Amino acid sequence: MIYLLTQYWPWLIAAGVVGIVTPLIANEAGWAADLENYWLIRVGVALAVLVALVVMRVATGRPELMLEAAAGLVVAYLLGGIIGGLSVQLLPVRFEGWWVGLFATGLILLLFGITTVSKIEPDLRERVAEVVKSAGADPLNFEISGRDVLLPDDLGAARAALGEQIRQVKGVRLVSEVEELSGAALAAKTVAKLQAEAAAKAEAEAKAKAEAEAREAVEKAALAKEAAAKAAKETAAKQAAAKAKAEAEAKEAAAKAAAEAAAKEAAVKEAAAKEAAAKEAAAKAATAEEARHAAVAAPAAAPAAAATRTADAAGTASIPSVEACQSKLSTLVAAQKINFERGSAEIAQASLPVLKQLAEVIAHCPAVTIEVAGHTDAAGKKAANEALSKRRAEAVADSLTKAGIGSAKLTAVGYGAAKPLAANDNAEHRAMNRRIEFVVK
Repeated sequence: MIYLLTQYWPWLIAAGVVGIVTPLIANEAGWAADLENYWLIRVGVALAVLVALVVMRVATGRPELMLEAAAGLVVAYLLGGIIGGLSVQLLPVRFEGWWVGLFATGLILLLFGITTVSKIEPDLRERVAEVVKSAGADPLNFEISGRDVLLPDDLGAARAALGEQIRQVKGVRLVSEVEELSGAALAAKTVAKLQAEAAAKAEAEAKAKAEAEAREAVEKAALAKEAAAKAAKETAAKQAAAKAKAEAEAKEAAAKAAAEAAAKEAAVKEAAAKEAAAKEAAAKAATAEEARHAAVAAPAAAPAAAATRTADAAGTASIPSVEACQSKLSTLVAAQKINFERGSAEIAQASLPVLKQLAEVIAHCPAVTIEVAGHTDAAGKKAANEALSKRRAEAVADSLTKAGIGSAKLTAVGYGAAKPLAANDNAEHRAMNRRIEFVVK
């Protein structure tokens, strides 16, 4: 009853107003009664019956709620009738109009049952669920019937202690024990169980998919690394073949020059022999001088040409396009990850060799701008992650600049956790999201 007084006072006030108005109308209309206290006795008997039914708990659930509400409304109606009767001197009750007020009070009870009773159970269910949840039990594993709470057998030994806590909830009338739930409570519990199983299955499938994608990415990186190694080996073989060819051509040119010099020397000697004896000594001297110059010039020219070709063959070839530069950088970063000290922008010592290799690749890229992008996982605050990713990107850019890469080529950007490669649901995926990427523009 106290719960009804505190929660549903508008209905009680309405019944009281009907009680006040009833004697006023009866006085104006002249509804006098032949028997003194005729209606008061009957209303009192009806109220006593209602109170007895409520006290004896002959009904449960919603019927019990309606009995409580009826008793409360009749009490409010009687009090209002006393107040209104005092103002017109109609006490004790001596008029026929009491049945009109009781009829109006019955209509109020009907409206109460239609509009308010259906709201009591959800209100109690919400507050009881909080108590059940705080006790460590399933907040769906109980049933509400009116102001009664039903606890199933599967709660076990904890049911008695939980029942004591539920009895302290404002508005609960009884806590009863049943073998199992039924109706809406059973359906809600079953739906929650099915949803939990579906969520667990979806999570397992997502995890398996992510693991498969991670393995595929590792396999692709390994294949790319193998292809890069094969390409490097083929390039080295081509350079060695070009060098050997250049050396062979240089030797052939030297031999040809020597043969031409010898032939020229023979022709000069033959011409000198036909000349006069006086010129023979001069001709021989000139021929000897000429041969000496030819012999000195030919060997000197050959090594110079060979050295030039060797240098050209041994030099590092530049990367021809932006796409090729992006491919080489992505392959290298996928194969060897750049790591940092935990929670800082200090590059780990183990990652310094890969920075050296990156610098060598960037040095042979065309005139491009390269964005050094820092990424983190979703752990921690967004602002802190963005700041950390920016500092790490700047640390990598500074390291490459010191290695001889012009700072005009590099721009450092921190994206924080805004561009993850995988969901941040486990340690492996978070490690994948903590990375440095290079974007060639």
